[in-house]
Amino acid sequence: MSQIITIAGQKGGTGKSVTAVNLAASFALFEKKTLLVDCDPQGCSTRWCSIKDKDYNCDIASVLSAKATVAHTIKKTGLDYLDIIPAGFTLFQVALKLAKNPGNEKLLRLFLKDVRDEYEYIIIDPPSSYGFLSITAMAASDSLLVCMSVHNNCLEDFHNLLKMVKYIRANYSVPLKISGFFFNRCETKEDITSFLDQQNLSDIKQMVFDNFIPEDDNIKKSIDLKTPVLLFDIKSKAAKAYLNFALELHSFFN
Repeated sequence: MSQIITIAGQKGGTGKSVTAVNLAASFALFEKKTLLVDCDPQGCSTRWCSIKDKDYNCDIASVLSAKATVAHTIKKTGLDYLDIIPAGFTLFQVALKLAKNPGNEKLLRLFLKDVRDEYEYIIIDPPSSYGFLSITAMAASDSLLVCMSVHNNCLEDFHNLLKMVKYIRANYSVPLKISGFFFNRCETKEDITSFLDQQNLSDIKQMVFDNFIPEDDNIKKSIDLKTPVLLFDIKSKAAKAYLNFALELHSFFN
């Protein structure tokens, strides 16, 4: 059975969507069958996988509104082992309607059951908020991978995330857990340790993954070209870091 992982970013700028795309691509390069689910109306993961509006007739909004099955919505990417369920702005409109009825937050979890056994990893990229779509993504998941940055996280963000996890467990009967914390845009482990100490987050040090993503201009260049950094320059610092992190995460789950 696959691992369903939501990439959680407590606020914008933590590298959530970049992590979702490049982690999914890394798993694919290691020949782990992976499905990337874009659950954000901005559609960053969709665009950064070189998927354009003309490339699909249905997306995650079609699934949630029961206009298409998950199987009919899945699209191939440029990597043999990576598929994607795309998203677009219509997801925002669908979410507004679904949010009016309690219980709809579990729809994605139910729909993913149809394809779960076909993948080793299912990675969900939700909005950076605690609205309907983020709750839907978390309720569909086995665990959260929390993206952090030494530049723009704080203690309050962390406590809000813990409250949300407890809320989802209690209200949707989902055994959601936090797999760990993953840092973007930092240069050394000492930077992470110092940040955690300053933010009074020393207690989570044991949950911080060893690998982290350094500052690398190749990430911005790959985003501009709408491709994972691994396909833009696999020898770049960021690409090597994502590959190493994928191996660490795979070992964590196995």
